Amino acid sequence: MPIITDARARARGDTGNSHHQRSALDVVKPIQPISPRLPCLPAAAPASERTAYQTISAVVGSSHYRALSDDALKDEDNAAWVLGLDPDVKQAWLDRIRWIRIVDRLAENERIEPHERRFSRFMEAWRLLRSRGFVDPSCPFASELSAIRALWLRDAIGPGHDPPADQDDMQARALAAWDAYLRALADYHAPGLLIRTMKEHDTMLARLSGHIFQLVPFLTKEHWDAAGEFGRLDQFFNNLRDMQEDADRGLCYLPEEELTRHGVTRAQVISGRCVELPGYQRLMRSWLEEVMPSLYARAAPFIDARGLHPSLEIMREWSLRRYARIARVFRATGFDHRRFPARYWAEVRRDLAERRQLPRAHPA
Repeated sequence: MPIITDARARARGDTGNSHHQRSALDVVKPIQPISPRLPCLPAAAPASERTAYQTISAVVGSSHYRALSDDALKDEDNAAWVLGLDPDVKQAWLDRIRWIRIVDRLAENERIEPHERRFSRFMEAWRLLRSRGFVDPSCPFASELSAIRALWLRDAIGPGHDPPADQDDMQARALAAWDAYLRALADYHAPGLLIRTMKEHDTMLARLSGHIFQLVPFLTKEHWDAAGEFGRLDQFFNNLRDMQEDADRGLCYLPEEELTRHGVTRAQVISGRCVELPGYQRLMRSWLEEVMPSLYARAAPFIDARGLHPSLEIMREWSLRRYARIARVFRATGFDHRRFPARYWAEVRRDLAERRQLPRAHPA
């Protein structure tokens, strides 16, 4: 498999020569090549063993609560690599992934079952914790809230324990990012949401995954802003991957001004009637040839960063390959978001199955 050697190739999702006009990425310096082989996943337990292989989705609650979709395969695609980390490092990642996943599913659940008020009740419990440092033990989210308090809230440190200044600052930053992410979930799961402009679209990307990537463990102040830009890129690809899933729920996150400029309506995107329209094809080409490269350029400081914690380096490599696969499959299906899921998730399943066999096929 060819090794992707610069940001322009990453943005295209291939390593071939491009004949497009110069884009924002032409000013990005070359970055370090990604290693040609991703981390292996833990192999499934042999049939003779009693303990079955446990997926990351089972650990983080990807299917808890009724939501817009079952997120189990998404979480495998995003983070199966975490299971191969050393125990202490793995636990730090699993904790954060679990917290992020649960509030995301609670926000979606509130759209589907508003009478249950699960997300609202979580937010009430969170505000109580923020204002009084108290977790009601009868709260259904008490374990998650207690763990968050222990990690990010100063009053949980206890008397006589003064954390280093850098640690204290990172706790405050992470707490602010968490608060901002919760507000974003409330805003972007509101009924009748409409993204009007490219500026609003860009803001949405940053408020969702931009904040998520500032919650990851082992992040330093040096890479804080860069991680947010990498998260913005991540949300772009999540939205592209989930176009049909969103359409099934009557949602379209493409900005109105871009749809109008290309003569496409939200209703046509949601119904899938857009696919054969020349305007939609132009829109999607510009989405992958202009918008996507500009996001890669903004994320370049993180893509090119040195001195990251090893787990962050693995996350970066895994994510970049995922982005390239999303772009490649989206192009291969002719930008048809109706056909995309079957092809994409079939590739993901094959890839995950193959990687779980690698440790036994290639022993250390």
